[in-house]
Amino acid sequence: MQYLSLFIVTFMVATLYGCGNDASTSATANTSFAVSDAPVDDASSVTIAFTQVELVNSDGESIFLDVTPTNPNDDYEQIDLLDYQGEDSAVIVSSLPVPIGSYQNLILHISSESGVNFVDDQNGTNELKQPSNKLRLGSFEITEAATQAFTIEFDLRQSLVMRGNLGNNNGYILKPHGVTILDSSAVSLNGTVDQNLFTADASCTVDTKNYIYLYSGVGLAVADLIDLVDEADEEFDANTPVPVGAIAPYASTEVADNGEYSFGFLPAGDYTVAFTCNGDGDDPIQYDSAVSIPLPIDKVSEVTLAPEASGVVNFL
Repeated sequence: MQYLSLFIVTFMVATLYGCGNDASTSATANTSFAVSDAPVDDASSVTIAFTQVELVNSDGESIFLDVTPTNPNDDYEQIDLLDYQGEDSAVIVSSLPVPIGSYQNLILHISSESGVNFVDDQNGTNELKQPSNKLRLGSFEITEAATQAFTIEFDLRQSLVMRGNLGNNNGYILKPHGVTILDSSAVSLNGTVDQNLFTADASCTVDTKNYIYLYSGVGLAVADLIDLVDEADEEFDANTPVPVGAIAPYASTEVADNGEYSFGFLPAGDYTVAFTCNGDGDDPIQYDSAVSIPLPIDKVSEVTLAPEASGVVNFL
């Protein structure tokens, strides 16, 4: 199983021409879509060819926005997400009018052409397959605010998985688990981990990987914090059930060799932040009791992130 971190799609809405509260009304807002991601664990390229953005309104009707390809001979825009990390982004749909209102789904359409979607990792180039060539991301709303910015954030450590294994590689797929759509109140979190903590516990060595795990809420029982898990995945092993009362993370990210980490886009609110020096054993689908969070046991903190702000949590 390969582990990757964040990929985001952002779109901005500006210059309203009317008002209304349903996506089927005539009031519109100019809308743009862009793509970006955060650093990944083991890949040197995560390349996707986007063809359309589909918006499904509350009546089940679809609006299709074609991407604008750099190469006019293509019907897709091929993006290596690793070229657009953190706050960088690449526009795929620019300033098109979209009705104001509630949408029940945002669907990214991905090219079915052979060889244009792939992941390069330490084992070579792997096909990136997408069932039906669509990625359904869920609901969102375009309001009457003069300017809006939405971010669709993928925690690729959860949503990008390899089916099969190195001896029977069926390619990578993207799934909606770990994907959130955020509005302009999105916040960021970053910090530094003392490098001495990388080997502070006897179970951690220079070869184990260091991660920050982020949990929604404060006042959580540390003993209930667990690793990434997806009980809805077809490959989840029910013979190793998730403990009753366990709290799975909202997101996670690897700590860089220099001790720095960051989460680029998060909902405003209260969070529990935990460090572990042995997170490399975390399978994002299965419950892994051997992954201790936090580790060392006292490396956990709480933070409140205000809308449109940034927060800092350091572990010393």
